[in-house]
Amino acid sequence: MTIVRGLTDLLYAVVRRAPQGFLFALLLLVGCQTLVEKAPPHFSKDKISSGYIFNRLQTRANKIHSVKSFARTIFIGKEFKQSFRQTLIIKESHSIRVDTYGLFGQAMGVFISDAGDMKFLDPAKGRLYSGSDVKKLLRKLLGTQIDFRQHLRIFMGHIPNFEFLKVEKSRLTSDQTQYILLAKDLKRSGEVRLHIDAVTLLPVEMTRIEMGQKRYFVQWQDYEKIGSIDWPHLITLEFPAKQEIIRIKYKDPALNGKISKNTFQLMPTASTK
Repeated sequence: MTIVRGLTDLLYAVVRRAPQGFLFALLLLVGCQTLVEKAPPHFSKDKISSGYIFNRLQTRANKIHSVKSFARTIFIGKEFKQSFRQTLIIKESHSIRVDTYGLFGQAMGVFISDAGDMKFLDPAKGRLYSGSDVKKLLRKLLGTQIDFRQHLRIFMGHIPNFEFLKVEKSRLTSDQTQYILLAKDLKRSGEVRLHIDAVTLLPVEMTRIEMGQKRYFVQWQDYEKIGSIDWPHLITLEFPAKQEIIRIKYKDPALNGKISKNTFQLMPTASTK
C-alpha cells in the first residue's frame, strides 16, 4: 500500500507550516545550498508505502529502552481534576516507577508496576500495598485506573501492540501534513487509527476503536531532540467513554540511562498489607 507524495508537495507543506520570519532566516542560512541535501530520506520518494512508515516507526522505537524524568501529571475526570509533581522511571514496556511529591516536596507515595506486579508504598503510614489493594488505592487517590500492560508503551512514545497491526487503508490529509493509517489489531479485537507527521514520520495521534466505539485516544506533542531521538514532552491519554484524561508533561527527560536493580523493588518501613 502506497501513499503518493512528491518532493515538491512535501516542501510545500513545510513552507505552509513555517512562520515567515523563520523562512527568511532559513533562506539566509542555506544560501545556495539545496534543501534536498538536508531533507529526510522520504522527501525524495514519489510514493511512500505504509510499510516504509512502519519501518521508520519501529526503528525509532528500537532506540528507546528507558526514560527517567521529572513530570507534572494531571488527572481529569467528570468530577475531579488533580495535578501531581512526580518523577517517572520507565523501562522497556513492562516496568514503571512513579514517585509522587506534595506541595512542599514531601513524599506522598511510591508506585511500582513491574511485569504486572503492582506495589504502592505509603511513606506516611509506612505501609506497603500489593496486588488488588493497589488497584483500589489508585482508584481512590487518582479517580482512575490504567492498564499498564497496554498503556505503558504510550508514555514511552510508542504505539501499543504495534507489532500486531496490519494496515488496511492509508491516505494523506488534504493539507498534506499528516498520513492517516487505519490498521487492524491482529492480536486483540479492534482497529487503530494513526496520524503520522508527513515531514518527520513521528506519531502524533492514535485512536483505538473497539466495537465501533472509541476505546481511548492518544496525543504525542512537543517533540524535542534528546541526542538523536525525537521525544514527545507532552503526552495525553484520553478515555472518551469514561470522560477521563491523563496528561504527562515531561521535564528534563533522560533516555536509555543506567537503572539500578533496586529501582523496581520496595520495602515497607513499618507494616505490610
